[in-house]
Amino acid sequence: MFTMIKPNTKIPFIPNHKPVLISLVVLAFAGILLAFIMGPNWGTSFQGGTSITLHFKGNVPIERVREEFVNDPRFESVSVQSVGNEASNRYVVRTRTSTTLNCTKLEEVKNAVDASVASESGNVLKIGQWPACNPKVEDGIRGDFFVTFVPLEGKQAPESPIEEVKMKDIFVKAGLDADVSYESGAKRYLVKPKGIQSEVVDLMNQKFGDNFEGEKGIDQIDTVGADVGEKFRTDAIVSILVALGLMLLYIGIRFDTRYAPSAVISLTVTTLITFGIVVLFRFEVTLETVAAFLSLVGYGINDTIVTFDRVRENVGLAEPGVPLDNIVNKAINECLSRTIITSITTLGAIIPMAIKATGATQDFAIIMTIGICIATFNSIFVSCPMFLYFDKWFKGMAKRNELRKEIADLNAEA
Repeated sequence: MFTMIKPNTKIPFIPNHKPVLISLVVLAFAGILLAFIMGPNWGTSFQGGTSITLHFKGNVPIERVREEFVNDPRFESVSVQSVGNEASNRYVVRTRTSTTLNCTKLEEVKNAVDASVASESGNVLKIGQWPACNPKVEDGIRGDFFVTFVPLEGKQAPESPIEEVKMKDIFVKAGLDADVSYESGAKRYLVKPKGIQSEVVDLMNQKFGDNFEGEKGIDQIDTVGADVGEKFRTDAIVSILVALGLMLLYIGIRFDTRYAPSAVISLTVTTLITFGIVVLFRFEVTLETVAAFLSLVGYGINDTIVTFDRVRENVGLAEPGVPLDNIVNKAINECLSRTIITSITTLGAIIPMAIKATGATQDFAIIMTIGICIATFNSIFVSCPMFLYFDKWFKGMAKRNELRKEIADLNAEA
């Protein structure tokens, strides 16, 4: 049977863990500082805007595409990236612009929608929430927005909201072509204005003629408003924190309170270091990136659980008086072959994607590759040493509590 690490290996991980542990914790704090100093490169999903994937029939240089979008005043904060090889002539254009709905137009739409909704509800409903738009500060709103309707004074709201199809028709008649969906939990409508796609087609047809196939030349277009993007950012952070919290609960139940904090600290260090690298190298933070971080949380706990299981088993088999440091170091060495082979096997599936894939898939694979390497180190140099520190802390707390109890008993007898 093939084993990468020989049996009875006694590499002194625990005796020499401090330099590595300190370095990893410092890198984790550096990741936090980079997030504040440089700021993440938020993708369209998180900052609002439009992502357009388009292709050309003939050879069109990326510089030409970038120049035409940058010089057009309809598109704000433009970036252009190629997708695939040069022969594909396929590009992803990202812009903060998601609609050209100016403040005057927005006010006209509001008045028309308010009147139509009042008529549709039998003079019961009026607009509650509506996006603010100050022409002195901004030229309009760019992106999706939320709308709510509340009953007029002395009126009672209908049991059922106005249907999405009917609400969409109300907006179209008011002069705004948009997709409308109802969020029952928040009791509000999400309005996603259209329009930018036709402007992109118009620009490309005008500048590139026969090299662009009109609407067929657009492979994909995704639009997210700033307010929805902010919600996505909050949800992404909450989802990662919830994942860490659930891991804390699971380890606490699966083992005990000495193991759980050390495992979560290891996962947090892995996440922060990986995030710092993402910020440093300006990877775009997208929903796929968040999925990669959540996957890392799940992967990172895997090695830690296996090692902790061996630690607990060895504690039960160890002779009295054997230091816990030696037991933990032995457990790490016994699991080392399995840890390395598992990581190499996983990387064998991920690295080809990181090299050959493009766009969000490539970013996902790169982040996973970096994170797996860091998580492997952390399962050895963070999880287990932190377990030893927490074990000493808990034992110290138990002794202090015993002393307090003895003192209290003596005082009671006196």
